[in-house]
Amino acid sequence: MKLYFSLLFLFSSILGIAQEFKNADGDTHLWGTIQVDQFKKAPYADWYFKHYDDHQSSLTVEDGTAFKDVTVKVFLGTWCGDTKYLLPRFIKNWEHLGLSMDQVEFIGLHNDGDLYKQGPNQETNDYNIHRVPTFIFEKEGQEINRIVERAVFDLDTDMKKIAANQAYHPRYRAVSIVNDIINQQPVDSLFTKDVLNTTFAKIRREVSTSSELNTYGYVLSAQDKSIEAEFAFKLNRHLFPYNPNVRDSYGEILLANEKLEMAQAEYYEALRLKQEDSHIIKQLVEIDKLLAEEASEEEQE
Repeated sequence: MKLYFSLLFLFSSILGIAQEFKNADGDTHLWGTIQVDQFKKAPYADWYFKHYDDHQSSLTVEDGTAFKDVTVKVFLGTWCGDTKYLLPRFIKNWEHLGLSMDQVEFIGLHNDGDLYKQGPNQETNDYNIHRVPTFIFEKEGQEINRIVERAVFDLDTDMKKIAANQAYHPRYRAVSIVNDIINQQPVDSLFTKDVLNTTFAKIRREVSTSSELNTYGYVLSAQDKSIEAEFAFKLNRHLFPYNPNVRDSYGEILLANEKLEMAQAEYYEALRLKQEDSHIIKQLVEIDKLLAEEASEEEQE
């Protein structure tokens, strides 16, 4: 059976057709390279045609001249409400620009566990994809701008600004700042006081909700970048010290990185902020067990 699915995935990849997967809720979604026609079939057609038909594009073929040498990578989740809303509108806009769909690559991402916001072939590597949909506009292989999750103004205006090379800053600037620092610094220097303080100063006025860096941290973790994920969660913990979910997430990565006593302290603080939470209590029990095993091994030595 495993060989069958491997061959099926290989065959689908060769044809450029996304494979489907069922998430934890049993819903079917697309994963990998997607052809536009796949959106027009069940179970995706309902939301695709609703938002496609609702959108009245103001873009014209004349606007399209600025995009004639531009390609777009669209990272999306067919499980994501923002994708369902914005993706069909983008496709309609692209058609109104008079441009070929061959210039656009659609990549469906997973949304479960270790595959959180990942493609089947590491397509998100080097693109800092933490929210979907993300539209990356490229020219001669270089990114010129992106739209992240939602439009800043409205989709038509955002695309016109990008086409005209006008000042346009996508959402979640703090994540971009942290990602740049991670890419510029040696991993073993991330937790130095200088790097932490400098990064915190740069992002503290850019972050509006605790979910921004939390989502980014889980994406890094799914990419097996556990140290980088810990850095993101630690920053978020300093930004939102009284949020139990933030303390929980930081404790989770500390536990994964085998920093048991630090993880225990975070979970105790999370429990103080959110009393009688069964998940937090379960994690503390697990940590107590691991600490006891560790102490026993030390005694035997």
